[in-house]
Amino acid sequence: MFLSKNDWQAAGSTASYVAWLTAFPMSGMLLGKAELMLWFLIPHTLGLLVLGYAAARLPSWILQRLCQAGVVLTSLLTLISALIPDMVVAIWMIALGLGAAPVSLRVGQYLKGAGQPVATGVATLAGGNLLALALIASPLPATVKLTLLAVLLLALFPRSREPSDPGPGDATTLEPLLRYLPFILLFQVVSGLMYGGLMPAYGAVAWAPGAEVLFYGAGAVLALWLLGRYQATVTMLTAVLGALVAFALWQIAPHAPGIHGAMFAMMIAAGLVDLFLLSRILRHHPVSTAYGYGVGALCGGIILGKWLAMSVGGAAEVLAFAALIVLNLAALLLHIPFTRREPEPLGTEAAAAGIPLVPPSIAQLLSEQEQHVLEQVLEDKTYREIAANLAISESSVKTYMHRIYLKTGACRRHQLVEMVRQSGISDSDHPVTEPDRFR
Repeated sequence: MFLSKNDWQAAGSTASYVAWLTAFPMSGMLLGKAELMLWFLIPHTLGLLVLGYAAARLPSWILQRLCQAGVVLTSLLTLISALIPDMVVAIWMIALGLGAAPVSLRVGQYLKGAGQPVATGVATLAGGNLLALALIASPLPATVKLTLLAVLLLALFPRSREPSDPGPGDATTLEPLLRYLPFILLFQVVSGLMYGGLMPAYGAVAWAPGAEVLFYGAGAVLALWLLGRYQATVTMLTAVLGALVAFALWQIAPHAPGIHGAMFAMMIAAGLVDLFLLSRILRHHPVSTAYGYGVGALCGGIILGKWLAMSVGGAAEVLAFAALIVLNLAALLLHIPFTRREPEPLGTEAAAAGIPLVPPSIAQLLSEQEQHVLEQVLEDKTYREIAANLAISESSVKTYMHRIYLKTGACRRHQLVEMVRQSGISDSDHPVTEPDRFR
């Protein structure tokens, strides 16, 4: 599906808000002209990386002002996009890419402050892309669509008293995130190579253009389920499997059913990877640093993939296959045993090391009783055993656990245990003073 100039400009603005700005670029579907898309992505990627580096070094009020300026600039550029002549479209895209970088960072801050950050991220990714599709397909005049988008953008404007980086106050190491970024970048290179050949074929035979967005949302939901039950590597390997299925269908059945299956499998894989990366980003503080580096790496992979697809032409399929093999190896290098996750007791380990069970960065979020409950959980006690040990009812234990989940952002017990383990490692590297606890 290739777009006319006016439709393309509206799609570009739409994607800026509901796809790029609501966490991650949706490659290929919304922008049919890859060479023009790069004019947005390159400055956007550089802006994210610079902001990620500066976020941990700048005063919070400066970062907040940058986000405010980005919202206003992107809203204005969206509003006037229908008036942009062809000769200056590239300049407009560069300005939009730069302005969108702090707005994208703002979305990361918003998700970090949500009660259930990862679940909210699923709704943001899936809902944002559906909104983009609805706006593009609607019969409304382009000026009305752009005005609506400009107003929606202003809803992201940071309030003066709002914290620029919500969440725990102690900085966490980026090492757990950085180890996954090569995989993310390589996956986007593979995606760019595959979209380079698959998109034109899909656009020519699509039964219902835009239906592929539903599969992207399904991939994000699937990622949420996998992350809740299994090791993170399972999600990565499932995404690789989706890409392999897409490539196989594309090559074995290069007709309408096979092309549709390939596109849908690739969109599921994209949703898996995007949500996986988002879940890793939201575990860190300050989130702006993690978001800038994480999404910057993702966008960098898209840029490289699209550039390669345009450069190699007919050889894109061979290169995509080779990249898929490397992608498999990259996932295997990060492999953790492919087993269902079970909570591991930390009590003996912590006692032997002479450190508190609940790290200070977690303890400052909890009341004293919530800490006692969490200590029992870390010792692998059941709710009934916790109730007996603390002389409270089992329903009270469940209530305390619900509060702990809300305050820490964990969704399940094994996620909570892993979060405490990682926070303990971080706190040992960055000791904190006596915390102010939220009662």
